[in-house]
Amino acid sequence: MAQRRPTIVKGNTVTIYKMDHPACVSSFIVNMQAAIRYALKQKIKSVEVICLCAREHIFPDACLPISALIQEFKIIYNIEINVTIKNNHYLETCNFINPLNLPVEKINKFRNPLNKIFVYEADNSDSPQAVALNQAFGDCISRTVECKKGVLGGLTWCIYEIMDNVLLHSKSKRGYVMAQYHTTTQRLAICVYDCGIGIYNSLSKGKTKPESEIDAIRLAIQEGISDGQGQGNGLYGLSQIINVNGGRLVISSGKSTLIYKNGEFTEWTNNPIVSNEHRGTIVDFQVHLTHEIDLKEALKSIGGIDDFDIRIDEDMAQVDSDWLIYNVKEYANDTGTRASGKELRLDVTNIINRKDAPMIIDFSNIDIVSSSFIDEFLAKLYIDFGNDKFSKYISVLNMNEEVKFLFNRSLQLRIDSSN
Repeated sequence: MAQRRPTIVKGNTVTIYKMDHPACVSSFIVNMQAAIRYALKQKIKSVEVICLCAREHIFPDACLPISALIQEFKIIYNIEINVTIKNNHYLETCNFINPLNLPVEKINKFRNPLNKIFVYEADNSDSPQAVALNQAFGDCISRTVECKKGVLGGLTWCIYEIMDNVLLHSKSKRGYVMAQYHTTTQRLAICVYDCGIGIYNSLSKGKTKPESEIDAIRLAIQEGISDGQGQGNGLYGLSQIINVNGGRLVISSGKSTLIYKNGEFTEWTNNPIVSNEHRGTIVDFQVHLTHEIDLKEALKSIGGIDDFDIRIDEDMAQVDSDWLIYNVKEYANDTGTRASGKELRLDVTNIINRKDAPMIIDFSNIDIVSSSFIDEFLAKLYIDFGNDKFSKYISVLNMNEEVKFLFNRSLQLRIDSSN
């Protein structure tokens, strides 16, 4: 039985069946260009896009670029594009039709940025939105899964470097980003897209003169290769972190694609492009959250990285003490559910593993909690750490008598059940 193509075109209508592979992006570009040519020739004012994807056929490496391309085609060709989503809750809620362009203040309050498509813009060659989105991704993962040493620091460094590359090198006014957590494999998939000049044109402006677009991508993952802006270590550092973590990296720019997985490279050089001025770049990578990353080893040739985190190193840190302060009132989504307790337990565990610093868990202004919340948060944290580690790293302050009673009871029940 013949396999259905990812997209098909009929007149001014493009129908999408799959968004689960980079090849789906190529199929979409070809068919969108055909639909736009037809609409312009027939003097039709709009192009129709119909999404008939199944949920299992949607991943960031295709979903994000296609969503972004719809926005970019509107601007480049000055044409209306109407998108219809049929029976797909995921596409309806991930902002596929209208990517989120949020001010920093709203990003800072965005508790779960996963499975959302964001657009971010340049502000005098800087992007406060990119900084805030990177922090939001890191904070969310910290509350979602217990990560191995080096993962959170390496992950947030990679995300920001690639997001910043868009604004620094692509000559595009905006970039797009999406993250998706795969619970079965415990991988985080990140995709960043721009519709700019492409890596080849960017590098050609500097001292490096690539021979082709695939050569440009090969050069871009080498140390110190730049267009003269920046140090040229973003894609190099990403490739090294992916290598030690055992993840996967896919870079598509212009007509070429390079895939790096398990120490091996795969290439192809026949991708369609939007136009000569808009060759575009997609950087898609997957990181194993449960595979340790030795950041010093991975990035030793560029001097390592400063694992700085705004929330930890500014908001939690104290000037005159090594102890971090974790304010339960500030970081808990609620204090009545086991799910919220689990988020805080994972968050505290990840922060301590990441910084190797003791922590004060502050219950100020917490009047009441549920038994399930305190059990999942603190009682289970005590069992996970053990008495010696808990005593060394954790100090609980400002807990009222009712909360203290629930904690002690939950802890005793866990201790009794383990004996």
